[in-house]
Amino acid sequence: MLRLRQILQMLGNGIPQADICGIVHCSKRTVSGYRKIASTTRQSFEELLAMADSELETIFMPPKNALNDDGRKQELERMMPEIIKRLGRKHANVQFVFEDYYHKECPSGYGYTQFKKHVSSYREKNDYSYHNVYEPGKEWQIDFAGDALFLTDRLTKVRQKLVVLVCVMPYSNLPFMMAMPNATTEWFFHGLNKGLEFIGAVPHTAKSDNMKQWVTKSDRYSLTFSDANVEWAMYYGIEPTACRVRKPRDKGPVEGAVGQLYKYVYARLEGEEFYALDALNDRILELLEEYCSLPFKGSTRWEIFQKYEKPEMNPLPDQMYRLRMRKEVKLSSTYHVCVGSERHFYSVPFKYVGQKVKIMWDVHSVEIYVGTICACMHRRSLIPYGYSTEKSHMPENHTAYEHRKEQNAATLIERGARIGQSVEWAITDILQRTTFPQQAYGKCNGLLALAKKYGRSRLEHACMMMREETDVASYKTLCNMLKNNRDLASGEKESISRTPFNDNVRGSSAYTSIPSLRKEADHE
Repeated sequence: MLRLRQILQMLGNGIPQADICGIVHCSKRTVSGYRKIASTTRQSFEELLAMADSELETIFMPPKNALNDDGRKQELERMMPEIIKRLGRKHANVQFVFEDYYHKECPSGYGYTQFKKHVSSYREKNDYSYHNVYEPGKEWQIDFAGDALFLTDRLTKVRQKLVVLVCVMPYSNLPFMMAMPNATTEWFFHGLNKGLEFIGAVPHTAKSDNMKQWVTKSDRYSLTFSDANVEWAMYYGIEPTACRVRKPRDKGPVEGAVGQLYKYVYARLEGEEFYALDALNDRILELLEEYCSLPFKGSTRWEIFQKYEKPEMNPLPDQMYRLRMRKEVKLSSTYHVCVGSERHFYSVPFKYVGQKVKIMWDVHSVEIYVGTICACMHRRSLIPYGYSTEKSHMPENHTAYEHRKEQNAATLIERGARIGQSVEWAITDILQRTTFPQQAYGKCNGLLALAKKYGRSRLEHACMMMREETDVASYKTLCNMLKNNRDLASGEKESISRTPFNDNVRGSSAYTSIPSLRKEADHE
């Protein structure tokens, strides 16, 4: 509009069109067109310059009419709400909606390219975002990252998938991140405790989506929070809140933080191998410290948090909240109880067999109560279907097991020695490190059975590798080594005979004396 007014003013002053083009940097056609339009209005240039911009725009810049107004655009606009609704469905995209809906309903309409262009334009014009204003220190947002991290087994190189918890303070954009074996309630609230320890203060509210660890029943007007959530929130004085169902923008800052941590933390973890969960989380905290110290809004995330948010937050209690899972069972004759999704078994003193026992556990320890008496405690183990047994919990008549253990152990060790010294070592090591004999017998028999499947020489070589690398025998690790051919890849590849292996095959050494016996018979 400024250039239009310049052109009208110079035309009113009688300046030639060629000079006007040089001054305002436009074509002669533009100046000539404006002069013709001005002449049709039958108003002087002074009167035109006195008009408002909107009036001048109506006169000199009328909207361009569609050259081929054949009704296709009006029809598309009518169908657009349904098109957007279908695009919101899971796994739907523009091409699918075009083929499945628009092209069937309107065969004479736009082609795919123009359809895609109009849909994109409609989305830009109708996709509104509300700008949330966050108060310092008030809200803490919680979410899980979509991409996983992994732990690697040192011997077999098999990778274990981990879930990643991400929390953020929206005002300072200060994030927290932690890898966990799973997203169960016990690990989820353990991760929240670690997040509070990281920021060193307690927010007024905590917001998450409608995950089952947080919300048991989602309703538009009334939410039912899980018992663990209510207990955790009451301990810290936090008000729990939840997002609307399928509305990720309700927690936009934590969604954005996840994307930023992908680029900074995940990118730097790429190519690194971790064999322990603590080592991985230590590395994550190291990268978080670097990320929070980067320049941000003229300062750093840590400085903004310390200056504006932490003074508005509540202090941490002297002791962090300890969420313990609970269940009550009748102690069976095996005097072991099963705990956790990993289904690990823990021993209880045999004298409580047949009584009701209460089990309480968290990510660190397992406690078993009989009434109000604490019968025993164990350190939490995450070995699936494993056993944690104390000898003091076993009854006296189980000395017969010890006697049978020695007899069976001797047989197993002898069978292992027939294969090789390394197999003998593996059998002996498994027996020595097991307190409950029935567990050891199954593992040893399974180890010896590998000779039939993979051959004696491969089993001996794999046991030798395991002894050199870890000096600890493990049936499961040995299975993975042989299954993945790691024993073959470690050195020169051995030639594996196709002859079946068992204790009754004599071998070539048994026939070395046959020629000499024949010569003696011929001589006689």
